[in-house]
Amino acid sequence: MKLSRLLKQSAIRAGAMAIVKLLGLVGRVVLTRLVGAEGIGLYQIAYSFYGLLLMISGGLSTALAIITAKKPWLGWHFFKWISLFLVVLGGFLSMVVFWNSPQISSFIGNPGLQYALRSLAPAIFAAPLLGLLRGYLQGLERFSIIAISELIEQGSRILFMLLIVGQLFTHGIYIAVGGGLLAAFIGVLASFTLLTIYISTVQRNKTIVPMSVHKLPFVWLFKASFMISLTRLLIPASDFIDAILIPGRLMAAGYDTSQATAMYGIITGMAAIMAYTPTLVTQALSHTVTIRMAHYWQHKLLTEFHKLLSVSLKAAWLWGLSAAIYIYVYANELSLFIFNTAEATEPIHYLAIIPVVVGFRELSTSILWSQDIKKVTFFGLFTGIGCSIVIQYVLIAIPGWGYFGAALGILAMEIISSLWNLIALKIPFGRLLKRLPFLLFDAMILIVSMFLISLLSKLWSDGPKSMFSFLAETALFFSVVGLFLYARFKGNFSTG
Repeated sequence: MKLSRLLKQSAIRAGAMAIVKLLGLVGRVVLTRLVGAEGIGLYQIAYSFYGLLLMISGGLSTALAIITAKKPWLGWHFFKWISLFLVVLGGFLSMVVFWNSPQISSFIGNPGLQYALRSLAPAIFAAPLLGLLRGYLQGLERFSIIAISELIEQGSRILFMLLIVGQLFTHGIYIAVGGGLLAAFIGVLASFTLLTIYISTVQRNKTIVPMSVHKLPFVWLFKASFMISLTRLLIPASDFIDAILIPGRLMAAGYDTSQATAMYGIITGMAAIMAYTPTLVTQALSHTVTIRMAHYWQHKLLTEFHKLLSVSLKAAWLWGLSAAIYIYVYANELSLFIFNTAEATEPIHYLAIIPVVVGFRELSTSILWSQDIKKVTFFGLFTGIGCSIVIQYVLIAIPGWGYFGAALGILAMEIISSLWNLIALKIPFGRLLKRLPFLLFDAMILIVSMFLISLLSKLWSDGPKSMFSFLAETALFFSVVGLFLYARFKGNFSTG
């Protein structure tokens, strides 16, 4: 059986994203051990602000990818003109953040963050241009070079971040973490340089028909990018709200600033990282599915569209369920062996279902976007975030409910937005009921597999679990998962 082009592209994206996530996780673990829970909390707060600013123009890259997939020659003209717009916008935002970092950090609630904000200012200028360049290449389905650029960006960022933090650690935690964030710009610059060289080589061999800027359908592009930006802006906006809300409500529950920042770091910098890491597979699938589905929908290939939709949703369910079972069972080991603390075990347990819910949300969002249905995903996510804010505001301030309240808020956001997308997909209820026995069968097979592996591990070791036995059980479980996925998908991906 030969793999289809889609599967190859998804494999490339998943492989690259797996390495990127692994590098990020390694960097996060080392950083945590260097600066502690409070330091990783400061890092998370600064990055939430950075992510919020980047998403202001984030829809442009996705809209450019979609229009390039449909009309490549038009995509190039858009790319040139939008780049000029982003130079102006990025330069303005970068300068505002740099010169007003003391006021912004005070607004966030931690004046020591001004060093981090100044270090992130250059990346605020450069990152939107890199995202746009990747969007254009995504539309051309050049996933290999995108993957390489992501690896270079992440590798450079992690390497220089750890080097800078190590050198500045004696100057205090605020300066060390703040200086380390300058590595974000170094990573973006390295990746952008690679893609610029690549794109200049590719375009040199092409003949592009000149087109007046007045004839370009900018109205369509900005309408599409506006809704995509709003939808994508909601997640970093939610992260930024969490960065202010969670520590604030923890202090209302009786914790001091240092304790609240440390608990925020454990929730978002440890537990959430563990729960969201497996979604890199569905992110990779979503990345490639958006372009292919846009092509099918554009050319009225409805049979192929619905076949790909069905296979994609099944993949999101099976992978998400496998990861969720693993995270729940090994929450304590993940917390101890990766972060060298048991503090993250409780919130990891609460967030274990995240791979299932987020995988479906991301994939269903891409499916709706490929059909030019963008408002639905925005309002679903907006409603979910609103409920999350209310839940966290009420529950986190209750003494002893900090981790539970924060986790419940995160889950509420993801579940509500996923259900909203499910309604928008208009999948007949009868069809869902017919699929229910198969879904339960999948769950039973995976749960029984994990139970047998856990039982086997107890037979060969009676004492506390060692790193070696943990890794052996992990390898065994995901080997079983791989065989199961192969059996379930055999024949779904044909040549083409």
